[in-house]
Amino acid sequence: MKCLFVSAGMLYGGAERVTSILVNEWAKNDCETRILVTRTEKISKYPLAQNVEVVSCYEDIKKAKVGQLAIIRIIRETCKEWKPDVVISFYNDLCALASIAILGLHIPLIYSERNDPNRTNQRPIDQVYRKIVENRADKIVFQTKGAQACYPPKVQKKSVVILNPLDTSAFPTHDFSNEKKEIVSVGRLEPQKNQKLLIESFSMLAEELPDYNLVIYGEGSLRKELEAFVESKGLTNRVFLPGAKSGIQNYIKDASLFVLSSDYEGIPNALIEAMAIGLPCVSTDCSPGGARELICSGKNGAIVPCNSKKYLTNAIIEIINDKEKARQLGKQAELIRDRVNKMTISEEWIKIIKNCRGNKDGV
Repeated sequence: MKCLFVSAGMLYGGAERVTSILVNEWAKNDCETRILVTRTEKISKYPLAQNVEVVSCYEDIKKAKVGQLAIIRIIRETCKEWKPDVVISFYNDLCALASIAILGLHIPLIYSERNDPNRTNQRPIDQVYRKIVENRADKIVFQTKGAQACYPPKVQKKSVVILNPLDTSAFPTHDFSNEKKEIVSVGRLEPQKNQKLLIESFSMLAEELPDYNLVIYGEGSLRKELEAFVESKGLTNRVFLPGAKSGIQNYIKDASLFVLSSDYEGIPNALIEAMAIGLPCVSTDCSPGGARELICSGKNGAIVPCNSKKYLTNAIIEIINDKEKARQLGKQAELIRDRVNKMTISEEWIKIIKNCRGNKDGV
């Protein structure tokens, strides 16, 4: 089987991480994958199997008068030359362009929604792309039932909900007897992630938790703004922004608590990873319901309303001050490993691909 992924890039990000896990798992079953990247150089921040090829058309697109037409041309040329069995994209615009590129080639197209449909793709052109994808994609994969419900019934009928896969083979396990007095978070430094809320909540707890620090891993456009906000709170020696890290699990495994403060998410990969390590976790009830797909509040973590300093602060202090509760939440959280097992999720994707191919072949 040959799969063509059309992606913006293979740098740090949830979609890229999921792509790498899926293609590496498929590679074990002699599946060839080509990842065509459009907005970055030919670089992958995630390890890839030998029969996974990354090809960048970034330079060609930059030189083109109309980038979208260049993308369509390159995808079509790639499909004619390489003859993939399926084209997959996790990006609304790229999937729409791919659907145009493969017209008449009888290649099935799969789109996967990776964010909150109500909060992204709001520009008029993005709405056009979305309509194209709704009509042209043979199958649509959602991460949550909440995201699926945002689409019309005709789309829901040809869709399926699949959680993100997780490769836990080298994952550490949280040791409660050896944890640091540290609260951690992982996410791009962008408005969607609302790390300012977390910093604000920590500032309200700083005197009550004098030995604790807050560490927020990730990089993004808000770095300077967040650094200035930390300084304005007098927390430069208590709140740290060390950037994005490869193998993030080993950086956060000894923390006392993981916190996700996002306003919206597709499904929060960082939260899944923290739970799989066995960390007690607090998450905002980010739309369209990704955190609630993972956490049963009070059993394997805590969910609080979005953008509420009061509830986030209360949840943090309650878990930090109750070590037995933290231990129970962490132990229950670790069971997420079974639900997101990479082999199980990979097989679900393979079934969808084979079904799409069968439909295209008239089976």
